[in-house]
Amino acid sequence: MHHPFYAGSMTTQPDYWNRIYEEEGRPGWDMNGATPLVQELLDLAQPLGLQAGCEVAVPGCGYGHDAAGLAELGFRVTGLDFAPLAIQGALAKHGDRVAWAQADWFTTTLGPWDAIFDHTCFVAMDPPRRPAYVEACAAHLRLQGLWLAAFFHDVKGQAGPPHAIAMEDLRTLVTPRFEVLHLAAATQSHPRRAGREFLLVARKR
Repeated sequence: MHHPFYAGSMTTQPDYWNRIYEEEGRPGWDMNGATPLVQELLDLAQPLGLQAGCEVAVPGCGYGHDAAGLAELGFRVTGLDFAPLAIQGALAKHGDRVAWAQADWFTTTLGPWDAIFDHTCFVAMDPPRRPAYVEACAAHLRLQGLWLAAFFHDVKGQAGPPHAIAMEDLRTLVTPRFEVLHLAAATQSHPRRAGREFLLVARKR
C-alpha cells in the first residue's frame, strides 16, 4: 500500500521502515494474517519437491504473518527484516515458532535455505537495486533451491514502494540466475490486491 511518507531514496535504511512502524502500528501493507498466496505458491512448489521440513526464508517479513503461516504448515522458517520494530512485532505476535532475525537481505550471512518466500520484499526495492536483489536471492539458496514470489504489475499509478514490474521484464531479470518454472497471474490475491499481482516460481541454476 502506498504511503505518503514513501520517498524512495531512504528505503535502504532501517530507520525509514522503523518510522512507519512507529507512526502507524499496523502499516498499510500489513493484512493482519498470511496472504492467500502462501497456499497458491505452495501448491505450485510442492510438486517440485518443496515439502514440510524444508528450510524457508521470508525476507522483509514485517510482522511475520506469512512466515508464521509457513511454520504452521511444517516448514522450518527464518523471518528476516532489517527494521527492529518489525522483528519485535513478529516475535510478540507469533512467538518463537519462526527463527526471527533483524538482518539485511543483501548482507546477511544466515542461510542458505531450500526456498525463499517473497511477498513484500522485492516490490519494496528501488528498481535500480533489483539486479543485486536477484543476486542475493541466488546466493541465499541452496543449489536447485526455489524462489517463490509475488509481484505487482499494477500499483494504480502511484509512486512506490511498492513498485510494479512487467511480467516479461521480470523474466529477463531473473533468467541468468534462475530457471523460470511458473510465471502467471495470481488467482488467490487478497481482495485489496486482486487483479494486480502475478507469481513466480523459479529454481536456482
